Amino acid sequence: MTQDQLNTLLATPSQALIEDFGKLDGDVLVLGAGGKMGPTLCLLAANARTEAGKSHKIIAVSRYSDPAVPTLLREGGVEVIQADLMDDAALEALPRAKYVVYMAGLKFGTSGNPAPTWAMNVYLPGRVAQHFRDSNIVVFSSGNIYPQMPLHTGGAVEDTTLVPNGEYAITVLGRERLFDYYGHKFNTPMAFYRLNYAVDLRGGLDHHGR
Repeated sequence: MTQDQLNTLLATPSQALIEDFGKLDGDVLVLGAGGKMGPTLCLLAANARTEAGKSHKIIAVSRYSDPAVPTLLREGGVEVIQADLMDDAALEALPRAKYVVYMAGLKFGTSGNPAPTWAMNVYLPGRVAQHFRDSNIVVFSSGNIYPQMPLHTGGAVEDTTLVPNGEYAITVLGRERLFDYYGHKFNTPMAFYRLNYAVDLRGGLDHHGR
């Protein structure tokens, strides 16, 4: 399968997704959209919006280390904003969308540089949760905050006691806790989406398990 064929496959919405987008009544803002899954998610959202007969904006925000990504998104009907979310002025300048998908963060391989990981994964979520207090927010998180489970149990579930292993996993839980705190403080509708490994075919196996 070619890269173009893969992009088409991953960005083709199901009928259920099209119906869900038909119920939305506002713009969708994706923060951290330049990563592994972000571009495909934005294109999928744009296609679902179009198929649902809606005209709301799909807005992708990232620093965009790969210059090809903004072009791909624009060609797919996604609006692009290049911004560093750790810059307070850039964060404050973002549009107040009704729906926010939070995908920003430092990922694996940051154990030797913990301070920026804490800033991105814990401090920034608190800032974002305050700025978008009037939005509906989906927060991408990680299943590595769960303990390792014996195979015969079927894996962790949402009420499994959390045992983050290592500093990165602790910051992932910190991200959830900051969003949770401000979500309750401002009564912000919010959901956490915990992933194990990748759900994009570019990244390997899906051990989502939920």
